Amino acid sequence: MLRIHFTSEDLVRTRISTTWGPLGETFFGLMTLQQPNAGAMFGGWRRRANDESVAPAHPASELFREAALDLFTVTGQAESVDAGLEALRAASADHLQAELISAVESRARYWDRTTPWAGTAWGDPAHDRGDRRELVDFLADFHRVAVAPYWPRIEARLRAEHTGHARTFAEHGVEAMLAGLPPGFRWRSPVLEIGRGPVVGDVKLDGRGLLLVPSAFCRTRAMTYNSLVDDQSPVILFMPVVRTVSDAAALLTVPGSGTLKRLVALLGRTRAHALDAIGHGPCTTGQLAERLAASPATASEHATVLREAGLIATTRHGSAVLHALTPLGEALLNGESTPSGRGV
Repeated sequence: MLRIHFTSEDLVRTRISTTWGPLGETFFGLMTLQQPNAGAMFGGWRRRANDESVAPAHPASELFREAALDLFTVTGQAESVDAGLEALRAASADHLQAELISAVESRARYWDRTTPWAGTAWGDPAHDRGDRRELVDFLADFHRVAVAPYWPRIEARLRAEHTGHARTFAEHGVEAMLAGLPPGFRWRSPVLEIGRGPVVGDVKLDGRGLLLVPSAFCRTRAMTYNSLVDDQSPVILFMPVVRTVSDAAALLTVPGSGTLKRLVALLGRTRAHALDAIGHGPCTTGQLAERLAASPATASEHATVLREAGLIATTRHGSAVLHALTPLGEALLNGESTPSGRGV
């Protein structure tokens, strides 16, 4: 668990942004690509990224393995990937070197890891122009394959997330916004808790405030990022917007592949929507009816068909039944042919 401590001044300075931009999502994409526990929601996307990019074999991938390196404040928020990459090219050697040193310190502070960091074994992007250029080219290649095809839908989803929280902020104040953050975030004034389990870190904002930024590919354990060259800028905290298999399927199905259309063609529009609704989280028949704006009898009929097809499982809890996706249902929503890529 990470705990972020607020003062009254921090609350005044806390804001929520729309996105860090496509390069920020590229950074997180490289982190997610190397996380073995991200397969359930990102399995199809990971296979495509592994097959079509140089990331699996490129040693620069190690820079992003443990989410310790902060290139976010090096590049700043950038509306286009080109603008972000240009900021990385132009970053001072001292700034980038400081972030590399800080990454080693963060590994020890957050995860008690004192073993050599593989990220430091590849080149010297801080001082060597050739290595800096190779890092920029590597990021551009990965972005082209793993983020660019999905960016319009990702950006729309991030804007929708921002709009909802910003409305709460405007109508009810910053503490209401913090209290309304997604699962995994708990506001216990004056502390924001992220994650579960033992405390791995305490962050005191010290008057800088917090900048919340939605992210599609952020799947790392909670970490804050703050500029090493501007001690007045807010501390940055990214929060994931992909929370279910259906979230991932909606954003990360290859445009033009026809996966979503095939799902409708295979199941029928309403049953495809029923499968997607269950993908947002296990639900009772009554809850499914609400999600579909249908009668309980109709929802029950669709659940029966999906269960008989092996796409959902139904268990009884007291007087109610609970529907949840099976691995096959998850794979279908994630644009995969079989669960976890296995043959039948």
